[in-house]
Amino acid sequence: MDSLRRDRTSDSLEKGVREPISRKSIMAKKENNWIPNLGAKGWGITFVCILFYLFYGFWNGASNTLFGIYEGMFGWTQAQIAGVISAGGWVSLIAIVVFGALGKKVGAKTTSVIGLVGTFISCAIIALATNFAMFSVGVILFFVTMVAYGVIGVGTLGSAWFPHKKGVFMGFATMGLTICSATINPIILGFAGGPGISAFWWFVGILALVIAVIVLAFVKNNPEEAGAYPDNDRSITSEQLDAEFKAAQEYKKNSPWTVGRVLKTPQTWFIGIGWGLPMLVGAGSIAILVPTLIANGHDPLFGVVLLSSMWPVGLLGHYLIGVIDQYIGTKKTTFVVNAVVLIACLMLWLGGGATVPAAVAAGLLMFGLSGCANVCMSMTTTVFGRQDFETAWAPIQVIYNIFNYAGVTVMTLFGVALGMSHGMAGGAILCALAFIPIALCSSKQIGSQLSSEKAEA
Repeated sequence: MDSLRRDRTSDSLEKGVREPISRKSIMAKKENNWIPNLGAKGWGITFVCILFYLFYGFWNGASNTLFGIYEGMFGWTQAQIAGVISAGGWVSLIAIVVFGALGKKVGAKTTSVIGLVGTFISCAIIALATNFAMFSVGVILFFVTMVAYGVIGVGTLGSAWFPHKKGVFMGFATMGLTICSATINPIILGFAGGPGISAFWWFVGILALVIAVIVLAFVKNNPEEAGAYPDNDRSITSEQLDAEFKAAQEYKKNSPWTVGRVLKTPQTWFIGIGWGLPMLVGAGSIAILVPTLIANGHDPLFGVVLLSSMWPVGLLGHYLIGVIDQYIGTKKTTFVVNAVVLIACLMLWLGGGATVPAAVAAGLLMFGLSGCANVCMSMTTTVFGRQDFETAWAPIQVIYNIFNYAGVTVMTLFGVALGMSHGMAGGAILCALAFIPIALCSSKQIGSQLSSEKAEA
């Protein structure tokens, strides 16, 4: 457990490799972050979180085909459906707070199951919808319930199972976002041309129920409850592990960290804003990439081809950013991620009219956006530790997602104000500003400081 077994050096917390006090540093050097040793049960948790992210990234990808399908079926316009999707995103901010509180009481496992069952209900409503009001209820319920597992479940399970390998864990878990984007539209079109769009929604809902059964049968909130070790670190005995787990559970009952204290802590705002701004720019830039390229003189098909073919770069981004996180630490990795998004915006602004710079910039955006999805959870664990992560995660995610959900609107406004061919200049400015809160955020762990734990610099 990170709150009871800590390295003697401040560098080790950021790098995610621990040196037990009773061992030489040679133990840490045996870790291979390129092929991480998460353990069989740890890889199982990682796989489940990949499945969670398949649903969490659903609307970002599915909207591309669902807009046209529903307009053809019912005459609902793209603006109407987009408005409901936006409303769902903003309502889900409240749901993060609610499910965050629930997660502290009943654990990530139960919270995730409740969310998955809720997602099934939302899919059933959409499948049966014949009017826009019913469709809207289903969409908003989907957004509300998916944060139970896609935000609270993933974050809490990840911090508990991988308190120091959280970077590489998130590198694999967030691959679900890109996998969803790459596969969801062909699946939708396959159903639309065969059994129908209603059958598609029943398929998605039943898949959510299947995952809920898997979670009920196999997932444990903590590795100790599954007979496993945090980070799959077997450098201590099972007796020591049990003792540390019991002590940590006692600490959590009387932790001085409350939501109020978290909100009064500067690091909360540094993470929410500093890590949220690159996500705003990355997500918003991807959403307006096609009209930006058109404004720069490219054929509309060029942007579409880029978006549909760059998903391997996104997968690579998830993986490499996770590995880099383990080697140089989350804060330094976030500087890298932000710089990648900044460079992409500059290339689209200054050289977007040329084919090669535009294609490279699109790849950098995909890569950087993948990295943005990794680092927020990792930094929250770095700062607040495993035992106080649950308390800090929900408030930070609300702040972070305010920027995330505002991405399309803000980047579109830049395009309108500056002209679509120059809109990326606004994104570059926001990325430049993001370096300030990132730099100000210390990597010192301030949460879950137990008596056996040395303070980190």
